[in-house]
Amino acid sequence: MIAARAWLIVIIGLLGACASDYQTFTPPPLDFSDRQPLNLAVDRVMIDSAYRPTGAPPYVDHALPLTPEAATRALLEQRLRAVGGTDRLQAVILDASVREQALETVSGVRGWLTTESAARLEGRLEVRVDRLDPAGMVVRSISTAVTRTRAIPEGVAYAERQRIAYELVRDLAGDLDTGLSANVRESYAELMRP
Repeated sequence: MIAARAWLIVIIGLLGACASDYQTFTPPPLDFSDRQPLNLAVDRVMIDSAYRPTGAPPYVDHALPLTPEAATRALLEQRLRAVGGTDRLQAVILDASVREQALETVSGVRGWLTTESAARLEGRLEVRVDRLDPAGMVVRSISTAVTRTRAIPEGVAYAERQRIAYELVRDLAGDLDTGLSANVRESYAELMRP
Protein backbone atom coordinates (compact mmCIF):
# COMPACT_ATOMS: atom_id res chain seq x y z
CA MET A 1 0.00 0.00 0.00
CA ILE A 2 2.82 2.41 0.85
CA ALA A 3 4.63 1.54 -2.38
CA ALA A 4 1.46 2.27 -4.40
CA ARG A 5 1.10 5.68 -2.72
CA ALA A 6 4.76 6.43 -3.37
CA TRP A 7 4.31 5.64 -7.08
CA LEU A 8 1.18 7.78 -7.20
CA ILE A 9 3.06 10.73 -5.68
CA VAL A 10 5.91 10.28 -8.19
CA ILE A 11 3.49 10.15 -11.14
CA ILE A 12 1.58 13.24 -9.95
CA GLY A 13 4.89 15.05 -9.47
CA LEU A 14 6.05 14.17 -12.98
CA LEU A 15 2.73 15.24 -14.51
CA GLY A 16 2.91 18.52 -12.62
CA ALA A 17 6.46 19.12 -13.83
CA CYS A 18 5.46 18.40 -17.42
CA ALA A 19 2.46 20.73 -17.19
CA SER A 20 4.53 23.57 -15.75
CA ASP A 21 7.08 23.24 -18.60
CA TYR A 22 4.38 23.69 -21.24
CA GLN A 23 4.24 27.29 -22.36
CA THR A 24 2.23 29.01 -25.02
CA PHE A 25 3.11 31.96 -27.22
CA THR A 26 0.74 34.88 -27.55
CA PRO A 27 1.72 37.00 -30.55
CA PRO A 28 1.77 40.76 -30.21
CA PRO A 29 -0.57 42.57 -32.61
CA LEU A 30 0.89 43.50 -35.97
CA ASP A 31 1.14 47.28 -36.12
CA PHE A 32 2.24 49.45 -39.04
CA SER A 33 1.26 52.78 -37.44
CA ASP A 34 4.92 53.86 -37.36
CA ARG A 35 4.84 54.11 -41.17
CA GLN A 36 3.21 56.87 -43.19
CA PRO A 37 0.04 55.52 -44.85
CA LEU A 38 -0.16 55.49 -48.64
CA ASN A 39 -2.76 58.21 -49.22
CA LEU A 40 -4.49 57.58 -52.54
CA ALA A 41 -6.97 59.76 -54.44
CA VAL A 42 -9.66 57.09 -54.66
CA ASP A 43 -13.20 56.81 -53.35
CA ARG A 44 -12.43 53.69 -51.32
CA VAL A 45 -10.05 50.78 -50.87
CA MET A 46 -11.59 47.30 -50.87
CA ILE A 47 -9.71 44.28 -49.51
CA ASP A 48 -10.57 40.76 -50.57
CA SER A 49 -8.91 37.36 -50.40
CA ALA A 50 -8.77 34.79 -53.17
CA TYR A 51 -6.50 32.58 -51.08
CA ARG A 52 -8.03 29.45 -49.61
CA PRO A 53 -5.89 27.59 -47.05
CA THR A 54 -5.60 23.88 -47.77
CA GLY A 55 -5.57 23.00 -44.08
CA ALA A 56 -3.44 19.93 -44.77
CA PRO A 57 0.30 19.16 -44.68
CA PRO A 58 2.71 20.36 -45.84
CA TYR A 59 0.79 23.66 -45.45
CA VAL A 60 0.64 24.93 -41.87
CA ASP A 61 -0.47 28.58 -42.30
CA HIS A 62 -3.92 27.86 -40.85
CA ALA A 63 -2.35 26.68 -37.56
CA LEU A 64 0.04 29.58 -36.93
CA PRO A 65 -0.46 32.04 -34.05
CA LEU A 66 -0.71 34.84 -36.65
CA THR A 67 -1.92 33.58 -40.00
CA PRO A 68 -0.24 35.10 -43.05
CA GLU A 69 -3.66 36.04 -44.41
CA ALA A 70 -4.54 37.99 -41.24
CA ALA A 71 -1.13 39.70 -41.31
CA THR A 72 -1.57 40.67 -44.97
CA ARG A 73 -5.08 41.99 -44.34
CA ALA A 74 -3.81 44.07 -41.37
CA LEU A 75 -1.03 45.47 -43.55
CA LEU A 76 -3.41 46.45 -46.35
CA GLU A 77 -5.95 47.98 -43.96
CA GLN A 78 -3.34 50.08 -42.19
CA ARG A 79 -1.26 51.16 -45.18
CA LEU A 80 -3.69 51.83 -48.07
CA ARG A 81 -5.84 54.88 -47.33
CA ALA A 82 -8.54 56.40 -49.59
CA VAL A 83 -8.59 60.20 -49.41
CA GLY A 84 -11.28 60.90 -52.03
CA GLY A 85 -11.53 60.51 -55.79
CA THR A 86 -13.60 58.87 -58.48
CA ASP A 87 -11.79 55.54 -58.90
CA ARG A 88 -11.51 52.68 -56.41
CA LEU A 89 -8.70 50.33 -55.43
CA GLN A 90 -9.23 46.65 -54.86
CA ALA A 91 -6.46 44.75 -53.04
CA VAL A 92 -6.70 40.97 -53.46
CA ILE A 93 -4.68 38.51 -51.37
CA LEU A 94 -3.61 35.83 -53.86
CA ASP A 95 -1.27 33.80 -51.68
CA ALA A 96 -0.69 33.67 -47.92
CA SER A 97 0.82 30.24 -47.46
CA VAL A 98 3.42 28.67 -45.20
CA ARG A 99 4.76 25.19 -45.91
CA GLU A 100 6.71 23.09 -43.46
CA GLN A 101 9.39 20.77 -44.76
CA ALA A 102 10.98 18.16 -42.48
CA LEU A 103 14.76 17.99 -42.76
CA GLU A 104 17.04 15.02 -42.19
CA THR A 105 19.10 15.14 -39.02
CA VAL A 106 22.14 13.12 -37.99
CA SER A 107 21.36 10.23 -35.67
CA GLY A 108 23.45 8.36 -33.12
CA VAL A 109 26.09 9.82 -30.83
CA ARG A 110 27.05 12.49 -33.34
CA GLY A 111 23.39 13.58 -33.52
CA TRP A 112 23.24 13.95 -29.73
CA LEU A 113 26.25 16.26 -29.81
CA THR A 114 24.89 18.61 -32.45
CA THR A 115 21.76 20.69 -32.79
CA GLU A 116 20.49 20.83 -36.34
CA SER A 117 17.51 22.26 -38.13
CA ALA A 118 14.71 19.71 -37.96
CA ALA A 119 12.32 21.59 -40.24
CA ARG A 120 12.11 24.59 -42.50
CA LEU A 121 9.16 26.95 -42.86
CA GLU A 122 8.72 28.58 -46.24
CA GLY A 123 6.25 31.44 -46.47
CA ARG A 124 4.88 33.27 -49.48
CA LEU A 125 2.66 36.33 -49.73
CA GLU A 126 1.25 37.74 -52.95
CA VAL A 127 -1.11 40.67 -53.38
CA ARG A 128 -2.65 42.22 -56.48
CA VAL A 129 -3.92 45.81 -56.39
CA ASP A 130 -6.43 46.73 -59.09
CA ARG A 131 -7.47 50.26 -59.99
CA LEU A 132 -11.17 50.30 -60.91
CA ASP A 133 -12.93 53.10 -62.75
CA PRO A 134 -16.37 54.35 -61.57
CA ALA A 135 -18.05 51.66 -63.75
CA GLY A 136 -16.06 48.94 -61.96
CA MET A 137 -13.77 48.10 -64.89
CA VAL A 138 -10.12 47.32 -64.13
CA VAL A 139 -7.94 50.15 -65.45
CA ARG A 140 -4.59 48.82 -64.21
CA SER A 141 -3.24 46.05 -61.97
CA ILE A 142 -0.01 45.58 -60.08
CA SER A 143 1.20 42.52 -58.18
CA THR A 144 3.75 42.10 -55.42
CA ALA A 145 5.04 38.76 -54.13
CA VAL A 146 7.57 37.94 -51.43
CA THR A 147 9.00 34.71 -50.00
CA ARG A 148 11.04 33.97 -46.92
CA THR A 149 12.24 30.86 -45.05
CA ARG A 150 12.99 30.16 -41.41
CA ALA A 151 14.64 27.11 -39.84
CA ILE A 152 13.26 25.33 -36.78
CA PRO A 153 15.99 23.71 -34.65
CA GLU A 154 15.41 20.20 -33.39
CA GLY A 155 14.08 19.83 -29.89
CA VAL A 156 12.52 23.29 -29.56
CA ALA A 157 9.52 23.71 -27.30
CA TYR A 158 6.05 24.45 -28.65
CA ALA A 159 6.13 28.12 -27.59
CA GLU A 160 9.49 28.67 -29.29
CA ARG A 161 8.22 26.99 -32.45
CA GLN A 162 5.20 29.34 -32.44
CA ARG A 163 7.49 32.36 -31.90
CA ILE A 164 9.64 31.34 -34.89
CA ALA A 165 6.51 31.02 -37.07
CA TYR A 166 5.23 34.41 -35.88
CA GLU A 167 8.55 36.07 -36.73
CA LEU A 168 8.46 34.51 -40.20
CA VAL A 169 4.98 35.94 -40.85
CA ARG A 170 5.88 39.33 -39.34
CA ASP A 171 9.01 39.58 -41.51
CA LEU A 172 7.08 38.48 -44.61
CA ALA A 173 4.54 41.25 -43.98
CA GLY A 174 7.41 43.74 -43.64
CA ASP A 175 8.90 42.57 -46.94
CA LEU A 176 5.49 42.81 -48.61
CA ASP A 177 5.04 46.33 -47.27
CA THR A 178 8.36 47.43 -48.75
CA GLY A 179 7.65 45.92 -52.18
CA LEU A 180 4.00 46.95 -52.31
CA SER A 181 4.75 50.53 -51.27
CA ALA A 182 7.34 50.88 -54.04
CA ASN A 183 4.97 49.36 -56.63
CA VAL A 184 2.03 51.57 -55.63
CA ARG A 185 4.15 54.74 -55.64
CA GLU A 186 5.53 53.88 -59.09
CA SER A 187 2.45 52.49 -60.83
CA TYR A 188 -0.17 54.73 -59.21
CA ALA A 189 1.94 57.89 -58.91
CA GLU A 190 -0.93 60.03 -60.22
CA LEU A 191 -3.11 58.90 -57.31
CA MET A 192 -0.57 59.54 -54.56
CA ARG A 193 -1.36 62.34 -52.14
CA PRO A 194 0.70 63.71 -49.22
